[in-house]
Amino acid sequence: DASRVACPLALRPDRKARLSVAAKGSEVTAMPIRLAVVLMLAGMSVACALPGSRPGAPPPPRVVGIVFPLVADSVRFTSGFGDGRDGGRLHKGQDMFCPRWTPVLAAASGTVDWIATKRPKKEKGYELLLRGDDGNLYFYAHLNNDNPGTRDDAGAPRYAFARGLKNGDRVAAGDVIAYVGDSGNAARSGPHLHFEIHVGKWGSAIDPAPSLRAALARRR
Repeated sequence: DASRVACPLALRPDRKARLSVAAKGSEVTAMPIRLAVVLMLAGMSVACALPGSRPGAPPPPRVVGIVFPLVADSVRFTSGFGDGRDGGRLHKGQDMFCPRWTPVLAAASGTVDWIATKRPKKEKGYELLLRGDDGNLYFYAHLNNDNPGTRDDAGAPRYAFARGLKNGDRVAAGDVIAYVGDSGNAARSGPHLHFEIHVGKWGSAIDPAPSLRAALARRR
């Protein structure tokens, strides 16, 4: 069983030593220790590899069990995680394009950690941070900032977030928490939800695309 083989960190043989190995009870001809060590390490490098692993293979994508965060089934999204942004920033999430006012759902049960309690500056937009009971953080951006029937960019928080939602509220996975818009710097690109997953703590963002695809497949 390769998983039971211990991997030595270092071997320090005496260069003048000779190695004898036993086979079927008889003494096998001794070989130089340098050659024996090379053969031993070659064998152990194979034994120490996990079954089915390939050296240099990329790690499998991280998939978090979430509820798909949009009511709409018609959503256009591609993985843009890590793409460059202005000011030297990197894109830490996934953009999902869908109609304005599409309800946004809690990806996991948890606590509303932060929402805008007043109309933010135009370049920032309405955002929400959900602290999941699973220990992960879920960030939503570009929420609606238009008054109903307009494109005035003057909507109050009540048109961005679910009615009565406030900091510290408990929500269940699948609850409506907000509405899609184009607040912040999204006016040119059109209404969409920017969604991030931070595993364990803020600043540990992973590509949410695999988790989103898995969640959408489960819903269908």
